[in-house]
Amino acid sequence: MTRLRPLLACIFALCIAAPLAAQPVRFEAEIVDADDGTPLPGATAQVEGTDRGDASDASGRVVLTLETLPADVVVRFVGYASATLSLKPGDARDGVIRRVVRLSPAPYVMGEVAISAEPPGERIWRRVLARKATLARQIGSYSAEAYTRFLLVRDGRLDVRPVPIRLSESLSNLAWLPVSGLREEIVARRRRPDGGPFRWADQGPIPDLLFEDWLWLDGQRILGPGHPDAIRHYAFRLGETVEVDGMRMLDFAIVPRGPGLLAGRIRVVDSLWVVSEATLRASIGASGAAVQSFDAEHRWTYEPVWAGTALRDSLWLPAAYVREGRVDAGVLGMDFPAVRFRQRSQVSLHRVGGSGADVSTTQRFWSPAGVYGGNDPYRFARRSMPLDSLEVRADTSALLGRVELKEMLKPQEGIGIGIFGIQLGGLRGFSVEGEDD
Repeated sequence: MTRLRPLLACIFALCIAAPLAAQPVRFEAEIVDADDGTPLPGATAQVEGTDRGDASDASGRVVLTLETLPADVVVRFVGYASATLSLKPGDARDGVIRRVVRLSPAPYVMGEVAISAEPPGERIWRRVLARKATLARQIGSYSAEAYTRFLLVRDGRLDVRPVPIRLSESLSNLAWLPVSGLREEIVARRRRPDGGPFRWADQGPIPDLLFEDWLWLDGQRILGPGHPDAIRHYAFRLGETVEVDGMRMLDFAIVPRGPGLLAGRIRVVDSLWVVSEATLRASIGASGAAVQSFDAEHRWTYEPVWAGTALRDSLWLPAAYVREGRVDAGVLGMDFPAVRFRQRSQVSLHRVGGSGADVSTTQRFWSPAGVYGGNDPYRFARRSMPLDSLEVRADTSALLGRVELKEMLKPQEGIGIGIFGIQLGGLRGFSVEGEDD
């Protein structure tokens, strides 16, 4: 009997090892620099002899599913010597194999990988661009509806506190197609006081930072970070990794490589490679002979949109857009009071993959009054985006109900004497309002 015990033990071990070898095993690795322990985002881990592999996230972590064991996993990173991990069934604990992979710098190693000096942020941004292209093909189009409020506030030297001088509200249809980009048609609008748009700062179109190659911001056409050639025009610097609602987010600093571009911060959902939020400024400067200075900040918020079981929560579309800034203008030797402006847009009722009338801005939402049974169409939107204190003042001010915009913008600063010594008491024949498109 004693002679049978070793044989029985071997048979028992084989019985245990066989199921382990047959069941898929999860491989989790943290890839770091061997010298200082710095995570290596964008490093690749591949099962040798197969096309199964993935790249590490911003924290240097990568996850693979190993169908069988034993298996060899090759880990590579540009400028480092590769490492091969030989994994056996006995390495698994509760179906998981965990490793810390330390790669040593080897800047002159050739053959295994193509040496590239591209920073990690730009390598990862290529994934964002690739994901955008894939999603664009999958969805084909999308449409939505938007509610926008636009506030003008006078903030001149003679104002004790900021003075609201106009409040605008609008309802619009949005439709995105790969060829035409994001189009917006305003179907209802009201202004208080009534009149045309403020000449130097008015409500702008709602842009899609990711799906549009070119953005229309502050009256200028700007190449956006979602453009296929964005890396030629911007430096993408990988920043902090944060966790929001259980999801890992990667922060990127966006640095323009030339004039007339954007600068700021974009946050991306790790592994999904879609934008979750962004704050950017355009370096376009003043526009127009009367504009002395102009500055605006643009903020986007994206949220997941249901687009069928195939995409699940991997499609994120604009849910909110905020544009906030200041403009200083003057004509004929007179300076207008400084004006601050703020646009807040809320986007909802997204529809993905439509065609025909579903993505035609002119065939949806024809009559807001009809849609809402004759009630104030803006009342419903105000419930989801309440007015703040300045907007309430603009909405309830008796003065704004009886004056024109130009009366709220009489010059307060600058010279008051013309070249012939004539007092310039007003701007006869000049309007601070333009015309709607």
